[in-house]
Amino acid sequence: MSVTQLTRPTDPTIDGDAAPRGTDLPPPARPAPFPLGWLRGLAALAVVTFHAYQYNRTGPGSTWPWSGTAHQLMLGTDLFVDMFFVLSGLVLWMPIALACAHGVAARPGRVLLMRRMARLLPLYYAIVLAVWVTTNPSLPGHWQDLLMHLTFTQVYSDQYIFWTDGPAWSLAVEFHFYVLMALAVPVVYRLMERRETRRGRLAVAAALPALCATVSVIYLTWASATHQPETDWSVWFSPLTRGGDFAIGMALAVLVAAGVRLGRSARIALGLTGVAALIALVLSRPVGTTTSEWWHPMYAVAVATALAGIVLHDGPWSRAWDWKPLVWVGTLGYGVYLIHEPVMRLLGSHGFLPAGRPGAFFLISAVLVAVPSLALAWLSARTVEPAGLRLLALTDRRGRPRDYYAHLAAEDRMERV
Repeated sequence: MSVTQLTRPTDPTIDGDAAPRGTDLPPPARPAPFPLGWLRGLAALAVVTFHAYQYNRTGPGSTWPWSGTAHQLMLGTDLFVDMFFVLSGLVLWMPIALACAHGVAARPGRVLLMRRMARLLPLYYAIVLAVWVTTNPSLPGHWQDLLMHLTFTQVYSDQYIFWTDGPAWSLAVEFHFYVLMALAVPVVYRLMERRETRRGRLAVAAALPALCATVSVIYLTWASATHQPETDWSVWFSPLTRGGDFAIGMALAVLVAAGVRLGRSARIALGLTGVAALIALVLSRPVGTTTSEWWHPMYAVAVATALAGIVLHDGPWSRAWDWKPLVWVGTLGYGVYLIHEPVMRLLGSHGFLPAGRPGAFFLISAVLVAVPSLALAWLSARTVEPAGLRLLALTDRRGRPRDYYAHLAAEDRMERV
């Protein structure tokens, strides 16, 4: 899950136009990582802080702790969810884009899906089952809620989308794109083999991002034109509304694979432009209207612009990107993201969180939630989450069952000879 595993092409010995093609050939040499792990730490802490802010609403009208510009900035922290989607698109599509650039097929689509699920499912299922069991003490309980969460289909239900574990809706959205990419990989490889030039193969890699972005824009246009109610959560929090986010991350991966590199001045300009655009978008967003849903793809573009200042470069990078405390939190970002809401609900139900009130008191709640969430995420990273990786080790890089006794068969053949 760590973004620090995102890699860049660094093998200059491979000629993109002359490289051999075929699914049986090895992939390009493993490149070096981009320094992006800190972003997950920043995003996870921002989401925890916002939910503490949301928890501290007061009165019959659920009045927010802050108003004015401060309130607008706090509501803007949902841009970090869009950033998660952009990063996922970038990470997941990078090996496919590199394969197209080099003309050498990488891992099969099912392996990409297996590897992703091996990292995500153990903790996701553990949290969903634990929360559902404790909140449904008598059977059958809300079995529809459990079934939808276990199958990542809660995003199609206005009633259950935020039940059990609210932040899990974004994991359900991501799962849809994991499956889409896995299904697209064999098609991409087949089309790639028919292209003789590097440019043609990169055009194949860019086709799915273009399709996702187009479909998402059409869907948002339909939802806006038909005035879908803001409370129709399954409309506005669906995979179709967030397809543009993934598409933008995938498109950035294509640029990286294509070898686009920028000088220091251009990268600084992109970084500052992206951050300035995010601030401007947050401050100008029309909160409380469905029009604001168009801000999510715009957030994604601004995030990708800022990221381009980092990834369109071969290093070395500033040491600030590797600040150890934030990078450490980044390695636990997935766990903190999933765990913090159940922790908040548990602490609140036992009276361990301060009562809601105006002002900055919500920061106390944020700290009280963040500390045990980090501790539990750290524990999960060493117990629950590795379980899927151990199961994944039972297969080889092509997704086939690993033969642990191949050497014995080889020795037997040698003895017979």
